[in-house]
Amino acid sequence: MILAVGGFLLSYQDGYAESGKGKGSPDVKMAEKSEKVPDVVATINGVKISGVEFSKGLQNYKRRLAMMGQEATPEHSKEINKTIVDDLVNRELLIQNCSKTGIKVSDDELNKEITSIKSKFQTEEQFNQAVKSQNLTIDEVKSDVRKALAIKKLMKNDIEDKIIVDEKAINEYYKNNPDKFIEGESIKASHILLMVDKNAAKDAKETAKKKIDGLLIRVKKGEDFAKLAKENSDDKGSGQNGGDLGFFSKGMMVPNFEKAAFSLKKDEVSEVVETEFGYHIIKLTDKKPSRTIPQSEVHDRLKNFLKSMEANKKVSEYLADLRKKADVKVIEF
Repeated sequence: MILAVGGFLLSYQDGYAESGKGKGSPDVKMAEKSEKVPDVVATINGVKISGVEFSKGLQNYKRRLAMMGQEATPEHSKEINKTIVDDLVNRELLIQNCSKTGIKVSDDELNKEITSIKSKFQTEEQFNQAVKSQNLTIDEVKSDVRKALAIKKLMKNDIEDKIIVDEKAINEYYKNNPDKFIEGESIKASHILLMVDKNAAKDAKETAKKKIDGLLIRVKKGEDFAKLAKENSDDKGSGQNGGDLGFFSKGMMVPNFEKAAFSLKKDEVSEVVETEFGYHIIKLTDKKPSRTIPQSEVHDRLKNFLKSMEANKKVSEYLADLRKKADVKVIEF
């Protein structure tokens, strides 16, 4: 389990990886002087957190929002600024406590983690570009990662290892939250897809429709569905597996596809189904009715969930205690 402390432990690695995902990654500029970021945004026991650190945090925050198709709106700027400063203060409190308690990260541990981060990129150059896109140097990345690993050790020693989730807690949660353990009806289906853009010309649509109609005739005459999917489907992911889409429940597929698929009986083949992706022929291969998931199936996941919930609570208490004992000054802007 990795505890999220002010988002830092989850973001320091993911941030580098996200910025290297390809040409679609947004370029979010750092805060400019016009945003009136002070030279120092906070001090913790005399240690200063600079406006530059804040700006980098804001840059990463905006980047992560952009990755999700969102943006930081001006009306929420004060709230966002406070969140970022609080994260930086919490991180510094934890780093200082690491030093106080003698927690260190060896060069071997650091290098192993850096190697793990680099493995998320296809090339060394992509990694370097991702670092550069965040206005960081390799040395700054190593410093960030070393701090994150130290905090992770601190949280493990002081919180995670001390949390015990007993069987009584697991039983009570399962018993008191029956709705959380209901699994809806699911089906397993295969399909043949001929892709056609919804804005395609009439001729292109007619050509694809003629071909899919011909494939449907061949399926109905008894030709092997999986072989036809492998040879003709434009969905290369499922096509190489004979069109197999695996099990899925309602809400996971586009409406027209879902409606047709769930109306089929086992081993039945649909008529041609049109969706925003093109034309499909669907074959239902298996069906699972709705059920209540037995506690034995979710025991380990439930135990980890309850441990994470308790850990998040303890982290908040831990940080509040550190902050109470520290000399923290935050500059409002």
